Amino acid sequence: MIFAVETEERTLIAFAGQAEAVAYCEGLDVEAAVWLFWDDRGEPLEPQFSVPNKRGFFGSRNGTYSLVPASPNHHAHLAEAVDEVLNFEGAAPFNSAQGARAHLENGNA
Repeated sequence: MIFAVETEERTLIAFAGQAEAVAYCEGLDVEAAVWLFWDDRGEPLEPQFSVPNKRGFFGSRNGTYSLVPASPNHHAHLAEAVDEVLNFEGAAPFNSAQGARAHLENGNA
């Protein structure tokens, strides 16, 4: 499971896995820090681009990235960050702050 927060709307989305999260979150937005990511235990992840984003006069193209463990102090653990989330998208228990916290506290953190 991968958790992602869209930072402009402050929405948490729970994805089944990395492939689903990467397909949903465009590289240009990821590079611009519109998205922050965590693993199933709430540990921060950061994008590692294997193909950079392209920007030009006639358009832009998303690069290719994967999610790797974040460098120290990259961003907060999900248990702390969930306090800043306003919206929750997904099936229970990830449709509320209480549900997300319970998931992290019940042996997944």
